[in-house]
Amino acid sequence: MTVFKNKATLMPDYIPPEIPHRHEKFLEILEYFKPVIAGESYFEHVFIIGNTGTGKTLVARYLERYVNALKNKKMDVIYVNARFERIPGNIVRKLLKWVNPFAPDRGYSVEDIYKYFLEILDKNDQRVLLILDDSDHLFEKYAEFIYKLGRVHEIGLINRLSILFILRSNVSINKADLWAIGGLRKNIIYFEDYGYEELVDILDYRASQAFKNGAVDEGAIETAADIAATYNYNARYAIELLLKAGMIADKKGDKIVTAEHIRLARFEVPPSFTYEDMKALTLHEKIVLYALSEILADGEKSFTTTGELERKYKEVAKYFDVSPVGHTWFWKMLDTLHAFGIISKRPSSKKFRGRTTLIGLPSFSATVLLTKLQEMIEDEIIKSLE
Repeated sequence: MTVFKNKATLMPDYIPPEIPHRHEKFLEILEYFKPVIAGESYFEHVFIIGNTGTGKTLVARYLERYVNALKNKKMDVIYVNARFERIPGNIVRKLLKWVNPFAPDRGYSVEDIYKYFLEILDKNDQRVLLILDDSDHLFEKYAEFIYKLGRVHEIGLINRLSILFILRSNVSINKADLWAIGGLRKNIIYFEDYGYEELVDILDYRASQAFKNGAVDEGAIETAADIAATYNYNARYAIELLLKAGMIADKKGDKIVTAEHIRLARFEVPPSFTYEDMKALTLHEKIVLYALSEILADGEKSFTTTGELERKYKEVAKYFDVSPVGHTWFWKMLDTLHAFGIISKRPSSKKFRGRTTLIGLPSFSATVLLTKLQEMIEDEIIKSLE
């Protein structure tokens, strides 16, 4: 026996028929792109900005499904998670494979591939909406790529590429050079954090899709919303808690998901960036996280300095028989991990001598992370030797 009716409706990639408390945001975004969809305009740029778990990706994928279902549409949609694709080269290769699956993509520069993609759009009079999810780090690390996204006219082509940027904060935009973002139309839509009652509504709706009638106690819904409230009312996290709680209930043979199942689920579900997501990090980023976890695992510290972390990183790299990267690349890795929301960074207080940056691990158990990362690092090293 199981408490579930359709477990898949609680999975991260599921797009429900309705999006409670986000339909107005969807309509607002759609309004910007309507002229492009109708063929009355060539392109548009929109930024949606909000904390993790505020429905940004959900609304973007909902928009993608909506556009793809339209008849006589003049715009197609390509979704790319920039967190996983990481670098401009991977992103433009995905664009190229979308317009021409058989086109060679090795041995060519990012600029050549991107230009070829735009030439195909121009030749076929195709309009494309590129959804660039988790794109914060692109603005911080790849200013030239951002510049070229917004300056298509400079290579003598009509811009037929619309972009929907999804970011966690406007800090990345503010850090970017005005030169880099000058060609982008800055239509910005902010996704505010959900409130408690909104979160309860969302969980009630998703529970009705996922569980058998009467299989979820109202206290479980309220507890999941209450726990998620400590993480800026993160709806994604709350839904993950609900999924895990149902699995725990099944394992115990219980017929109803209760608040206690939710509390048990909390110890197994990390908020936001998941352990599975960490597999997409580079080897050295994993080693940095391992070093940070070692420093914080005994529970005596809640943060460390960048200097201490860099020294520990070099020790851990030596332990795994890996050559450490230099100081500049070490800092770039910290920027990336911070942009992904895995680590925290803040200036030190007055009690520290001199000025330094403090690094924390707010969303994960350091002891659990040590075990997970050791396995990932060893597997990656073994594969590199095969």
